[in-house]
Amino acid sequence: MKFKSIINLSVSISLIALITVSCKKAPAEKDYLSDKATFATVAIYEPILGRTILQKTSFNADGSSYPLTFSLQNVRHNDGTPAPEMNQTSESLEWTGLYTGLEKSLKEIEDKRKVVNKPFFEIRPGSGDFIFHKSSSQIITPYPNQGYLFDIKITNNGNERVIPNFRLRPIQEIPYEPFEYDSYTRARKTETRIRANGATYTTAFINHAAMTNVYVTKDTLMNDSLNRVYFRKIGDGNSLTFKFFDQDSVVINPAKFNITKWDELIHGFNLTKTDTEVTYNVAYPIPLTDLDTKYAKSGKARINIGYTRKGFNEMRIDANLLLNFGIYEKGDWVIIFKFKRTPRFQNE
Repeated sequence: MKFKSIINLSVSISLIALITVSCKKAPAEKDYLSDKATFATVAIYEPILGRTILQKTSFNADGSSYPLTFSLQNVRHNDGTPAPEMNQTSESLEWTGLYTGLEKSLKEIEDKRKVVNKPFFEIRPGSGDFIFHKSSSQIITPYPNQGYLFDIKITNNGNERVIPNFRLRPIQEIPYEPFEYDSYTRARKTETRIRANGATYTTAFINHAAMTNVYVTKDTLMNDSLNRVYFRKIGDGNSLTFKFFDQDSVVINPAKFNITKWDELIHGFNLTKTDTEVTYNVAYPIPLTDLDTKYAKSGKARINIGYTRKGFNEMRIDANLLLNFGIYEKGDWVIIFKFKRTPRFQNE
């Protein structure tokens, strides 16, 4: 009996040990993270300061297991020294609602965004896209400084990998576009023009509106180089004004542009039209987002200023000034159209 008890006890102990071993969890299987997973090659990222920019990136996971998480690592100056300014926050506007282009007031727009304090540079953890928040060249060092280096850490379940030495070289603020100065050197751009005798010459670049059917005499069309467009900031408010001047610098009454849809020209409010100018209250930047609306396309505001008159044989002639532009600095701005030859507004 004593021998049988010993055998039974031995079997019981073996069963307990087997159960204990079988209850232990197997080690968690790690996700796959490819050594070749990387971002599309971009020699250098060059965001423009003074505006918030979403920089879409292109990441090739090379079969790595999702979800992947991305984070910035070791942001530093190009010479390897620390860059604490990258952690300094500035006020930026962040959307809390969806901008549609159908908002009926400044308040309706402002109710959809809020002021936040953000560092200049962030990465979206789930996508790896970059966000460059509004900051200034008083904080972030722009070109011609050689800029910054940073690394990106990629992680998934149980794995991580660091991709080193991305380059970042911010560009000094550009308050409006089209901009008549070189983005890097800030030297005035030049353009080649043609004289009446066919000779060419080089002169300082000035912005122009595209024109269709704008005549200077009854049978002579005006080419685009005969108008000039100037952007002028005159205050720190929230307005945008349009003014027009003839070849003698005499103001042109906006009423002469008689088929212009002033109520739909830009996403502005409280339209004021006088004999000398047209003014709106606006929210900045213009356009507010990259969304295509009736006021903007492909990230630029698009305006069409037009007039109609009768040509020979009572034929109707519709003339247009077309301008694509952006204004990225809040203020009271004036866009001035100056004609080197006065347009022909009268009927034939």
